[in-house]
Amino acid sequence: MMKPAEVEQAIPHDLASKWVSLGLEYISGTEGVNAIYVYAASEVPGVTYVGIAFDKDGEIQYPEPVRGGGPEAIDLSGRMLDILFEDLYEAQRRFDEVGVPQPTEYRVYYEIATRKLDVQLSREIIYGGSDYTPDFDGFTLWLGDRAPKL
Repeated sequence: MMKPAEVEQAIPHDLASKWVSLGLEYISGTEGVNAIYVYAASEVPGVTYVGIAFDKDGEIQYPEPVRGGGPEAIDLSGRMLDILFEDLYEAQRRFDEVGVPQPTEYRVYYEIATRKLDVQLSREIIYGGSDYTPDFDGFTLWLGDRAPKL
């Protein structure tokens, strides 16, 4: 049986591994992709954000342009986002099962060439207890001017 501290580390590691694997599958055969970024936030009840972006040729882009756009890229991107959400909800369920507070924010960076994985979590409550529902793009909060553009 794993100790709570071990579980607390294992859940985000498993989640990040799933997200990175999914990103790698999405970009399979695509030239010039150097890194994967995943941002998720789930602080305000009923409001969850998950997004994925890729560094392609030095520019951070949302999924569709990385694969050249078009209906197929849009369809694959939509399915990928569905899976990202499913994985996040599963991780949240696991945190609840073991009585560990869920992170309110996840920042996952994976550098493909070096296999460097950086996972940052936050449990900071910024909007909780207010009626304000944030209208934001987590990548902009995280990456500033380098964030992907719509």
